[in-house]
Amino acid sequence: MEGNAGGNKRRRVYSVEAKKVAQSAFTRNYVNYLIPALTKIKNQNTTTTSSDFKNVKYEVDMAMAFSAEGFAWSHGLKLKLLQRDEDEAPTITTEKASSNPSLKTSSDEDEKMKSELSSLRKLIPGGEEIVDEEMVTELESYISCLEMQVNVLQCLLSLS
Repeated sequence: MEGNAGGNKRRRVYSVEAKKVAQSAFTRNYVNYLIPALTKIKNQNTTTTSSDFKNVKYEVDMAMAFSAEGFAWSHGLKLKLLQRDEDEAPTITTEKASSNPSLKTSSDEDEKMKSELSSLRKLIPGGEEIVDEEMVTELESYISCLEMQVNVLQCLLSLS
């Protein structure tokens, strides 16, 4: 206790749990991207238009994509948003995934699995390019990021 004569020194404690670190990094990146983007939208117009809502949705989605870099779904989401931004045309369809010859078998279980994977591919941005072995990991990260996004948006809403 003698070495602590100057008072209580506080040390910053970092979580060693990887999931907590990833969540805090996501939240920090998400807020750092979204707040300036929303402020810019707010400052551009004095009246609210349907275009403003589209811009807000675009920025919310883009914040999600930039905050979760390293996942196939975030890359797919970015591409979808940038493509929509360029020409408002629909993006890649999931037909490519459903016509994968390696998934075709005559077994009922395999057909059911193929159908379920096809359904998952439609839910995840860029899912048509995710290999089957990575689908569960990508889906888990996507759901986790969606939950964090909802939590951040609820906090921002409660502050306003």
